[in-house]
This record gives sequence, structure tokens and C-alpha cells, in this order.
Amino acid sequence: MKEKKNWLYILLGVIICILLGGLILLYVKYEQLEDRYDDDYHYNTNYDNNSNNNIVDDNDSNNNNQENTNYISRDKALQIALDNLKIKQENVYDLDIELEYKNRYGKMVYEVSFDYNHYEYEYYIDATSGKILDSFVERA
Repeated sequence: MKEKKNWLYILLGVIICILLGGLILLYVKYEQLEDRYDDDYHYNTNYDNNSNNNIVDDNDSNNNNQENTNYISRDKALQIALDNLKIKQENVYDLDIELEYKNRYGKMVYEVSFDYNHYEYEYYIDATSGKILDSFVERA
């Protein structure tokens, strides 16, 4: 009887390991699908005080191929996100602002993320128009 009980525990352990492995594989597949909609290219962005950014495609071996485009400033992108929540910058922490080309939107986008009041906020803001394209919130 004791041997049957031991085999039952072993079988239960194997089943749990298989289920956990499956969950890990599903998570990895989900991350791969998410990445598919993000950047195919990495851009170097040099910010200046006039809000003009020089965008250079790192995947292009010819660095003379530069595009000068007027984008809203990082501060303006942050202010758009903060105004949407009606909060002040001094109340947020873990602030991160990145300017990237996003395939999902087909354009340059500011990704503004920060924590506020035990929640993590993420905004995707059109770098040209300043329009909020997407926003997400989750419990931190």
C-alpha cells in the first residue's frame, strides 16, 4: 500500500512538472508574438533642445542616410501622459521615456512609462502629433 502511495506522489510530481513546462512554453510564445509587433530596427536618437531629432537606422551601413524630422519633445510627451491622468510629475517615480519606431503603429512613438500610486502606467504617444495611441495600467 505504501508503494502505491509513493508511485502516486511521483506521478503527481511528473504531472505538475509537465504543466509548469507547458505554462513556461506558452509564456515564451506569447513574448515572441509581442515582439513581432515591436521594432524591426533600432534607432539612435540624439535629443536637442529644439525638439529636432536625427534618426539613424543602425541596420543601414550608410550612416549618411539621416532623416531630420520635427518631433514633440520628451517633456511634451511626458506632459501629455500626466495631463491624461491629471497628476504632477513630482508624484511619479521610475520614469522612463523612449522614442522608438513601432511597427504596430507604423511610426515613431514615445513610450512613456512610470509608477504612480501603486500602479504602473504605460503610454504610447505619436511623436509627431502628440496623440495618445495606447495606454495601459496594471497594479505594481
